[in-house]
Amino acid sequence: MRYREENGRRYHGYKDGAYLVPNDETEQNRMDLNHHVFTMLYKGNLCRAPINKPARVLDVGTGTGIWAMDFGDAHKESHIIGIDLSPIQPTWVTPNVEFLVDDAEDEWIGQRYDYIHMRMLAGAIKDFPSLLRKACNHLNPGGFIECAEFEVWIRSYNDTMHNAPDIQKWQVGLNEAADKFGRTMRVAEHLKEWVKEAGFEDVIEEKVVVPSNPWPKDKEMNTIGSYQVLNMLDAASSYGQAHFTRVLEWSPEEYAVLNAKVRTQLKDSGLQPFSNMHTVYGRKPKLSKTTPEGEATE
Repeated sequence: MRYREENGRRYHGYKDGAYLVPNDETEQNRMDLNHHVFTMLYKGNLCRAPINKPARVLDVGTGTGIWAMDFGDAHKESHIIGIDLSPIQPTWVTPNVEFLVDDAEDEWIGQRYDYIHMRMLAGAIKDFPSLLRKACNHLNPGGFIECAEFEVWIRSYNDTMHNAPDIQKWQVGLNEAADKFGRTMRVAEHLKEWVKEAGFEDVIEEKVVVPSNPWPKDKEMNTIGSYQVLNMLDAASSYGQAHFTRVLEWSPEEYAVLNAKVRTQLKDSGLQPFSNMHTVYGRKPKLSKTTPEGEATE
């Protein structure tokens, strides 16, 4: 609970500095809004993997815990554990949901799971392939993993991103800082291959174009864009302030100016901005087992 206060934002205290996105109320509201966007993209569902009454579920990087709580309400047969660096989740939850302060990149101990859920971890993990191998080793045979990530790069449907130079500058700087910090944002594009390499089979990738503001004529996608632009306006601060000031050594004032320009350009529907969202899920082989060294084998 000994959080870091910096430039008007609050950051996690456990393993201080390991993650550069805030955990304050503003960010918690954004995370809950982001959950709503995912739910709309999934047509009201909480996941895409073909799970069947999983007894034990792990939500890695649970954030506010909203996904874990919704999943617990929908699956009374499941016991859901949500882990995060920040203890920002509610204390009053249903008996089948619990939250733990933990680092997913530490050694995994305890019982195995039937379903492991990971979402929006880009920029938070040093070694994603290693994390996926740990997940595979701690799933029961036949269990599923599911990962969902946005490409951290905004594109234009009508090729007009040259009219948004500050968004371009923000994206380049954000990726540069993340790479320098050792926790890359370039995750979504590699998820499928990493999940396969970790030992999963029947790996499926679903890629969706998500409008960054309400420019589409299609009513459903326009609504999604209306929510997504609110998410992005806050993300311009959450994803960047610490990256630029701590890693790239900008002054807070310099970043505030860039952030204001980015927010203005994000609202420009004439750009027709969008990001690609990847959902990847796969199944641990039913005949697999774990050696004493913890390596999955056939």
